[in-house]
Amino acid sequence: MMKNNLTMKRYLNIILIAFLTINLSSCTVYSTINTDNWIEYELPPSSIVRNGKPFFGGKLSDGNNFHVFEDWQISEDGRYYYNMLMQNFGWTLNDGNWRGNGYSRDHKRGAIYINPKKRVSVYFAPSGDYSAFKVGITNTSAPSKY
Repeated sequence: MMKNNLTMKRYLNIILIAFLTINLSSCTVYSTINTDNWIEYELPPSSIVRNGKPFFGGKLSDGNNFHVFEDWQISEDGRYYYNMLMQNFGWTLNDGNWRGNGYSRDHKRGAIYINPKKRVSVYFAPSGDYSAFKVGITNTSAPSKY
């Protein structure tokens, strides 16, 4: 009887460890060109270039590439995109102050947040200032011209 209990506990422990391993290793964000979430990347301020040329890029989960660059219209609308990001993170603006609840996501300083669907990003400098940038997508599934 005692041996069966130990065997059963060992079996349950193995199942629990396998379950946790699968769940914790699959916490990566699956992102496509239609993802309407903010994907976070760390980025030092020395990487920011304000001349219209791409200064940051990467690959989405669906294989499409993205790049970030300065665009004067997006820069002008920076506060709009900042507010959008904060609201998507669960914050509300009341009398000029952002208020969150226990479920609100905080932004990190020294990080850029990419929204592939909106084709925009918001960067938070270590100083706390923010800037908005354009996101370009290279759609690898579109047929290429010869």
